Amino acid sequence: MPFCPNCGSEVETLPSPEAAAADREIRLAEIAKEQAVEVARINAGAERDYNDSRETIAETEADADVTVAEAEAEGMAAAAEVLAETEPAPEGEPVVVEPEPLPEAEPDMAPPAADEHHEEHHRKPSGNIFGF
Repeated sequence: MPFCPNCGSEVETLPSPEAAAADREIRLAEIAKEQAVEVARINAGAERDYNDSRETIAETEADADVTVAEAEAEGMAAAAEVLAETEPAPEGEPVVVEPEPLPEAEPDMAPPAADEHHEEHHRKPSGNIFGF
């Protein structure tokens, strides 16, 4: 008795090679269909998750914007209260403060006199561009 090449069990007759090829083609088509359905299901889930994430991010950003606006409004209100409570400066002539004159330089810190200046510290330029 012959054995089935696919499952290994005993069979009365073996299928013809054309029938076996047709069965393989049918099985491959079924596998491709299952694969396409699974890929579409995964992509739909990923798209749904992405949209949910974007919605959550947008809500969080909107909440943060509202919180910042409320804090700015509270700060401006507090500043306005402080400014309203302070008394304005009295009217009158402005006060002018004269700066104190700088002290004279001490003699030991003054630059050397012209007769103490030595010319040997200054080089005379030569015709060379490098100064030699």
